[in-house]
Amino acid sequence: MNNEGLMVKVKEAKSSISERDRWLLGFTVLVVIGVVFWLVVLQPMNKDMDTKQKAIEEYRAALNYISENQSTYALHRQEKEKMRSKLLSADAKIVSRLSSMASSLGFDVTVSPKDAHKTNDDSGAEEQEIEVTFKGVDYDKFLEYIIQIHKLDMPIYMRHLTVNRTSNNSTADTKLTVSITLMSYRLREQNAT
Repeated sequence: MNNEGLMVKVKEAKSSISERDRWLLGFTVLVVIGVVFWLVVLQPMNKDMDTKQKAIEEYRAALNYISENQSTYALHRQEKEKMRSKLLSADAKIVSRLSSMASSLGFDVTVSPKDAHKTNDDSGAEEQEIEVTFKGVDYDKFLEYIIQIHKLDMPIYMRHLTVNRTSNNSTADTKLTVSITLMSYRLREQNAT
């Protein structure tokens, strides 16, 4: 059957149905075309718009979180930079600071830094062990020295303390021999992390 034969049969079928049925058939065809258009074109576009809307909402939530926490982030960054500068300059200052503190209290001290070794993390920090020894120091001055070490604004802590009394009397002028092992931290790398 060719196209002309098909067209003839369609015309015959069209002429055989009433006017009302032709309108109903046309309306049905339009409804079917509308449903197909909705399923094929409009529904995927609607889903795509929903996906984009959700992405926009997530982006806005992230921006709101950033704006709400910006000051906290800046504060943490400043604290990190302060600690970094302390760690970079810690190496040169600690030994001289420990010696000058002892001199200001009126006794001699031997401050011996040991070889530094890297910490177990990847921060670039090194751990520096410092041995501090002094002999024949008054108990009160020793306590003042310990308090000053505690108040230092440097990355340092006490690992080991040995105190021996060198005089047998228990009066206020008791002399002590003291050995303190301190740990200090420093950075060797100059690049920002």
